[in-house]
Amino acid sequence: IGGFALALALQHRRIPCTVYERDSSFDERSQGYGLTMQQGAKALKALGFHLVPSSRDGESGEDVGRFGIHSKRHVVHTSDGTVVGEWGMKVWGRPDTKADQASRQNAHVPRQELRRMLMEKIQPGTIQWGHALVHYQDSKDGLQLKFQKRDGESSEGSVIEKTATVLVGADGIRSAVRRQKIGDEESPLSYLGCIVILGISTSPVSNLTDGETVFQTADGTTRLYAMPFSSVEETATASLGGKNVTTKEEPYESNGGETMWQLSFPMKEEDAIKLSQLGSSALKSEALARCGSWHHPIPTLLKMTPETLISGYPVYDRELLSPDLLRSGTQSELRSDSKKDDTSERDSSVTLIGDAAHPMSPFKGQGANQALLDAVGLARVLYKAFSLPAGKKGKEINVQNSTRAERIQNSLLAYEKDMLERSATKVEASARAAKFLHSDIAITKGNFPRGTAAAKEELSSEAAP
Repeated sequence: IGGFALALALQHRRIPCTVYERDSSFDERSQGYGLTMQQGAKALKALGFHLVPSSRDGESGEDVGRFGIHSKRHVVHTSDGTVVGEWGMKVWGRPDTKADQASRQNAHVPRQELRRMLMEKIQPGTIQWGHALVHYQDSKDGLQLKFQKRDGESSEGSVIEKTATVLVGADGIRSAVRRQKIGDEESPLSYLGCIVILGISTSPVSNLTDGETVFQTADGTTRLYAMPFSSVEETATASLGGKNVTTKEEPYESNGGETMWQLSFPMKEEDAIKLSQLGSSALKSEALARCGSWHHPIPTLLKMTPETLISGYPVYDRELLSPDLLRSGTQSELRSDSKKDDTSERDSSVTLIGDAAHPMSPFKGQGANQALLDAVGLARVLYKAFSLPAGKKGKEINVQNSTRAERIQNSLLAYEKDMLERSATKVEASARAAKFLHSDIAITKGNFPRGTAAAKEELSSEAAP
């Protein structure tokens, strides 16, 4: 998401760029599941997309000029179906202003659909498929990049070299760019104590899978979260089209459209790795063993989910980076023309966005949102570096009497400072959510988000004698 968004943002500013994708094609991986757009909606608007209603059709009264599915109700249950919390537009009613209306509903979009929308607006030839980064070298003459280019169906291929002025690692939590610049030893993966199992199913008949409702159910340890994935008109997985779905168990009636569910629970790291490696059949069996007797429509939702649309993974993040470490890197990333003891003031034309910079748990729905904000923010400061002539002073970057190389360094420094400060609270909140969502806090009574429940619990604990 971040790489495509950055390419489009740079394209808007007429800054040439190339996206080197490890995948051999757009559809090589499912890139699955759904995203909930929050702060990232602002970045999408800057890129020309609208997730909130932008106008209203005078004849039909329908919202037009938007994409995604907009949920209007959020319900929290215990495992037997007891409602302990409920909020949203369907609960509070339609507000007076569009701004309030937007705040009372969330926009959901399939990850792959958002990637496709971004890709289709990027100029042809910008994305180079089948390029896996092997190594880069930063020198006074610019960046030298080495890629292994996949030839056809083979995973092996020739090694090719490219040059660049700036390298941006948008390659995820196991970023090859981050590994060379910072090193896994300096900032290793940190296991958050739980596993996530994800699935996409045709929506069973229920008012909880009506295309406008998000619901979550928990028992104090295990939690299932479900949200609209696609509407009847926009079914995203062709294999699930149709009103009735048949699994190997039995046929089920459907509301139409699709629902994405996310099941999570605490598990030792070695057990979580083993379960995820066993594959979709074992993951589905685990989900049914834990939630098969929970309230409707959860058992049906799980049974209706094809194994081909189930995956799972242990949940990790990384320790927050300091601005100095991200800017300077470690000894392994020193420029070829730098002194070996000069790491604090050294220039670097390499930076990171998205999960490569600040991986976080999925429990606050912030990963893609922060990546989109990173992309637009980085493009804005690079525009100043590439377009402002020497002698002109930009609002955020002092470019007076500076060379373009100096302006680039100032741009990257400004971007990284803002990005790290903005994303730090999201990483920390997401890590906290990985804990309290698998505790009794998840089923606290109250018509408010579970993060609010956790904050109330924390205040109560601090006030206790």
